[in-house]
Order: sequence, then C-alpha cells, then structure tokens
Amino acid sequence: MANRAPQRQGNPAGRSTTQKSEAPSISVTSRALRILDTFDSTQREQSLSGIARRANLPLATAHRLVNELTMWGGLEKKSGRYRIGQKLWRIGLLASAQRDVAEVASPYMQDVLFVTHNVVNLFILDQQEVLLVERISGTNTGAPFRRVGERMDLHSSAAGKLMLAYGSPHLLDDLPAELPRHTSHTIGRKTELIQHIARIRSQGFATTQRESGENNFAIAVPVFSPATGHIIAGLGIVTQDAMAPIGNVVPVLKIAARGISRTLEVGD
Repeated sequence: MANRAPQRQGNPAGRSTTQKSEAPSISVTSRALRILDTFDSTQREQSLSGIARRANLPLATAHRLVNELTMWGGLEKKSGRYRIGQKLWRIGLLASAQRDVAEVASPYMQDVLFVTHNVVNLFILDQQEVLLVERISGTNTGAPFRRVGERMDLHSSAAGKLMLAYGSPHLLDDLPAELPRHTSHTIGRKTELIQHIARIRSQGFATTQRESGENNFAIAVPVFSPATGHIIAGLGIVTQDAMAPIGNVVPVLKIAARGISRTLEVGD
C-alpha cells in the first residue's frame, strides 16, 4: 500500500496566506479617556448605560473601566449615577489657567477698583476652602479684611458660595448638616445653604452680609475656564458697614470676569 503524502499544514485552499490588516485596537487608556470625556457642564451626573452609549463602548467594558476609575477616585457613584470625583478636580487645579489666573486678572481687578472704589479680591478653590490669591486696594477703599494667602470657609464667603454653586457637587455634599457660625448672620444649616446656592445659580452672583465678619459685606461673580467651562475663581469686592449697590457692582464684576476668561483663552 502506497504511503499517503503528508498533509500540508496551512490555510485552507482559496484563503490568502497574507493576514488581513486590522484597524489598530483602542487602548485601555483611550477607552478610559472616552469615559471621562462624556462628562461636561450638561452631563454632570450619568448612569452607567448613558456613559457606555456616549463613549461608544460595550456596557461590560464601560462597567469595568468605570469601576476602576471610581476606585482610583476619578469618578464617584451616588444613588446609581456617576460624576467626576474629587481627585480629578484637584488635578484640574494644576492646569495653567488656574495657575495664571491671578496674573491675568490683575489689570481687570484694577478696572473694578477704579469704577467701584472698593477692595477687590480674587479667590480660587483650595480643597474645602477658598484661597485669596490676589487683592487690589486703593487709598480710599478702607482696610482690607483679608491678606493674600488667607483662606475662608465655603459657606460663609461670597467666593466660596460660588464654588458650591458652580463647582464639584462634592463640595456641597460633603458639608455637615450643621455649619460653623462665625457670626450670628452666618448660614448655620445645610438645608438653608442649599436653598441659598440655588438662588446664586439663578442670579449669577453671590453675596455675604456680615457672615464671615460683623463688618464684612461682599459681592462676587464666577470666573470660568475658557477651555472647560468650569469655575476657576471668584472675583469680588468687599465693603464695610453696608452692602455696595448690587445693581451697579455686579455688571462691572461680570465684565471683568469675562475679560479674564477671554485673556486666558488667548493665552492658551
């Protein structure tokens, strides 16, 4: 009996021996970034299925990556929905717009001083407080209440209230039910503060009246990042004895805040 010819190993007849070129696979990092990119000012909180749909990822893949991002601190889960975590907000503070905002703001603050004749302050968020990074005052403005480098509580300062209104939801959520009172005028209950913050969002500015000091009145407006739309600073004025005329001061502050944002955008 004749020996069989050995069977050739290889591709079946008719199939090309050249491997078909495939589209480059998407890296895990790219998928994770896709997930983060689904969050913006209109999508602050999302369901898992919504994240998967917007990121164009299979639900199982999105579930795994969202869990990893949550464990790392980049996302946070609350009541079945996800939002940006505190760690990413802290990293965002290192962005160039955040570092440069005080330098960029200085000439606009001079304009506010010239028009209002009030002490002008610029605050940024520093963990659970606001930090005074720039202050402009003149000979007729009175003694400043704070020095550059000082910090203030979020619930008792105009700039801090802006951070609660426009910043990470963590800031408001993490506050205790009973808040420290600096004066008899300080908002002392979180439930009352939440209502106050809702009014700030609707009117676009924040005020304090003897809340951080018995003789301290303040008005502030948000400064937004031109790149992300997130709040990066609070620009405001402080007065003694009485509140400055809100109808006159707020438009001046808003013009200055928009100027700061535009200059930051050009600088980028």
